[in-house]
Amino acid sequence: MGERKYTFLKFFAYVIEIVIFYILEGVPNLFPEILQGKPLFLLPIALSIGFFEKEIPAMVYGIVCGSLIDFGVSSHFGFYTFSLAILCFFIGYIVENFFNLSLVFFLIVSVIAVPVLISLNFVFNYIVLGYSDYITYYVNHIVPIMIYTFIISPIFYGINKVIHNKFSVVK
Repeated sequence: MGERKYTFLKFFAYVIEIVIFYILEGVPNLFPEILQGKPLFLLPIALSIGFFEKEIPAMVYGIVCGSLIDFGVSSHFGFYTFSLAILCFFIGYIVENFFNLSLVFFLIVSVIAVPVLISLNFVFNYIVLGYSDYITYYVNHIVPIMIYTFIISPIFYGINKVIHNKFSVVK
């Protein structure tokens, strides 16, 4: 198989992964809620693809995952699309030029990016719109989502590492 076929298969595998987990995320009661929170699968998927791809493909997958998150959970369409596009672009650039791929570095980025993005979305969806009792909602609903999303992040790092390694080497 030529290099172009491997590249196509790799990008196709990422798309299949995104579609499957987007569908699974929307199925009621498939995954248990922890303290009224369910994970955002597409957030760590986008971050992990950003680790394994160069800047432009990482940004494209950030846009795709962000758009799907915006369709599913955000009342302000474009927040996750814009945020993940920029974040994935910079992750791809930083990993390509400065750091080696490692689970530890991925976890460091995830422990920062996941709470920041989810909290900013909360600010735009609740605080700016003037909802009352937003602190209780944040503590009881948003924080469990952040923790749950962070806990599952290494799973997607592993999945995307396998996809990247399987389809990056011309055999």
